[in-house]
Amino acid sequence: MCGLIGTIGFKDDSKLNLKTLSHRGPDSMGKWNSLDNEFPVALGHTRLAILDLTAAGNQPLLTEDNRFVFVYNGEIYNFIELRSELESLGHVFKTKTDTEVFLKGLILEGPSFQLRCNGMWSFCLWDRKKKTALFGRDRFGKKPLFYSLIGNNKLVFASEMKGIYPFLNSIQPSEKINIYLQKSFCYESSEDCVIAGIKRLRPGHYAIYKNGKFESQRWWNTLDHLEDVPNNYQEQVERWREIFLDAVKIRMRSDVRIGTALSGGLDSSAILSAMNYLSNQKGSQTRETQDWQHSFCAHYPGSSLDETKWARILTNAVNVPLQEVTIDPLNSGWSINEALYQVEDPNLTLPLPMLATYRAISNSGIKVTLDGHGADELFIGYDDLKFAFKSSNAKETAELVSIVKSLESGQYRHNTRNLKINFFKIRFIEFLKSHLRKPKGYLMALLGKRDWEFVRYKLEYADQSHPQFKKLDPLSQYLYELFHITVLPTLVRNYDRYSMASGVEIRMPFMDHRLVTYTFSLPWTSKIGGTYTKRIMRDALKGILPEPIRTRRDKIGWNAPFHEWFRGSLKSEIEELIATDVLSQKVKKAWQQFHKKTNPNYDDGQIIWTALMPELWKKALFVGKHK
Repeated sequence: MCGLIGTIGFKDDSKLNLKTLSHRGPDSMGKWNSLDNEFPVALGHTRLAILDLTAAGNQPLLTEDNRFVFVYNGEIYNFIELRSELESLGHVFKTKTDTEVFLKGLILEGPSFQLRCNGMWSFCLWDRKKKTALFGRDRFGKKPLFYSLIGNNKLVFASEMKGIYPFLNSIQPSEKINIYLQKSFCYESSEDCVIAGIKRLRPGHYAIYKNGKFESQRWWNTLDHLEDVPNNYQEQVERWREIFLDAVKIRMRSDVRIGTALSGGLDSSAILSAMNYLSNQKGSQTRETQDWQHSFCAHYPGSSLDETKWARILTNAVNVPLQEVTIDPLNSGWSINEALYQVEDPNLTLPLPMLATYRAISNSGIKVTLDGHGADELFIGYDDLKFAFKSSNAKETAELVSIVKSLESGQYRHNTRNLKINFFKIRFIEFLKSHLRKPKGYLMALLGKRDWEFVRYKLEYADQSHPQFKKLDPLSQYLYELFHITVLPTLVRNYDRYSMASGVEIRMPFMDHRLVTYTFSLPWTSKIGGTYTKRIMRDALKGILPEPIRTRRDKIGWNAPFHEWFRGSLKSEIEELIATDVLSQKVKKAWQQFHKKTNPNYDDGQIIWTALMPELWKKALFVGKHK
């Protein structure tokens, strides 16, 4: 895991500052210059050494004939198998890295080689002979790549936008910034960014830069890779378990220690339990580390949002030490201003707990974690169900009725943590039961104009016209949107920044493309049923995951007690900002109303953060100091 930065067409590359990305790769820095006055190129790399810890793994990496120069951020988990194939064709390797495998494969097969890779990545491959750059990004956008076209025949790119800031005439928000602030999940899967003049290479795309033109093309669409699945549910379970365990196994390939960031929930617990299960199996070892027994959990003493109880149940069951990271927002190592500058984009949640947790992981000597991101979007793990039923109409009545019955019979009756949300779910279920044969006007009436407009905005994406998308059941269509378009791309972006701020790489087994395509090929009845969400996952992990967690119905997730901090430890910091007139009167009024409440809850804290965040974010970028 690393940081990339580079320029094409700039005779003066003094603004190319590797230190802006040093947090992504603290182990080494490297830079290559073309020394071509007519067509100058500079490529920079900051390295987080995971595979082949020697200097041989440093980048930029040049081919033996010096024609190609390569900078790459990510991991190719099946690099051992790919290397063996390339060696059978006569290729010789000088390192033990996945970088060299990726480089040789791209030269041999071009962008299509990405289809054979299992992993996460962004890269730039410069062809000195053709004066052409090839860029690529992994299927689901786990690794970032930003770029900016400046003047005539000039390009700058970087793993984070802050690497591009020095090349801009000014740092200004996008003209669409108000839309992005109101609908934070609406843009991460597009090329649009919150900063004017900067674009991102979209997930699952590659691009060729030649003669001043940056032309991208999509190389991956999950819908093109859906497969036939067994009709028998037990066979589905067995196949899902097989894929999942292999996804975890190949992500244990590392020359450094690895760990797990636990939320206390089902998903992260599944990862740690799978590592424990695999370590007890006999079989050949292919570079999997044996030093994986390191777990971490954010700890909020005395808070209802504290999940360490469940993390302890898990770690005691699998006999793995647990480090409880007590989160003190005043001593997290980050101010709110610094945190928002680091994460770059508007953040729907206060990033301090996540930044502090991964800082603690790094300070413990751990460079890699296997975390549970992606499962909620594969199996409807979220509380809010209203958008899941956006497609309700007469043709789908029977299926939707069955979904409703499955949901109302299980977890949602028992989850009383948030009465407000729970009441809405009950009300919505009753509405569906009464009005499934009515037109969408009823949905609009229930949701309200604002939410309905949000739904309409979210639904505008190209994959809706794909023949395979139309074959998905309504629930799977909703999950497809969460996974590919809205929620997950945003979360993946955030966790890249949270972890890489301290030089920690997150690997995500649930986002293995084999598991994703298989899960989206399954009927909705395999995803929810038997009074549970995440049905097939729970059944597949029987005997692997401790029963109290496997059968757990409530869900908290990795949330922070904003409502407590805003009345306690963070109160003075926010009020200091308010006193400086940085914040608008609207925000000041919201703050005053929050403090008038006798007993504010988590939702109240979320509301006040949503009000504060846009202006605090703007302050961090445009008023605060740039590093």
